[in-house]
Amino acid sequence: MFTKEQAKAKMQDFIDFQNNLFIWNDGYNPEIVIYEDLTQEKDFGWIFYWQVKNVKEDYSNVIVGNGPIIIEKKTLDMYEMGTGLDPEEYIKMYLKDKNQLAKLEKNDDGVWDIVNLD
Repeated sequence: MFTKEQAKAKMQDFIDFQNNLFIWNDGYNPEIVIYEDLTQEKDFGWIFYWQVKNVKEDYSNVIVGNGPIIIEKKTLDMYEMGTGLDPEEYIKMYLKDKNQLAKLEKNDDGVWDIVNLD
């Protein structure tokens, strides 16, 4: 079993990649962060929510389509939930067949990508 700290470190690595990936309006860098107060712990792992740091004050650079990320306790595998349904619906999908969700992995070049969906 892995710890929450290990899962959070993996999530932070994903966030750091996202911060370097996005090209922002007029050179503005709003800083993508993990919303710690929304993190949920479940029997199977943790659910991390992420978004720009000051989204409640400034919607000009909000990220859309950034579903919460499930990180498994047993493996640290990462699965991205969508944004079209309530998070509880995605949790049900994960519990029924986790491969219905996009599995994220970092390749040898440091790029995070979906590895289980065509």
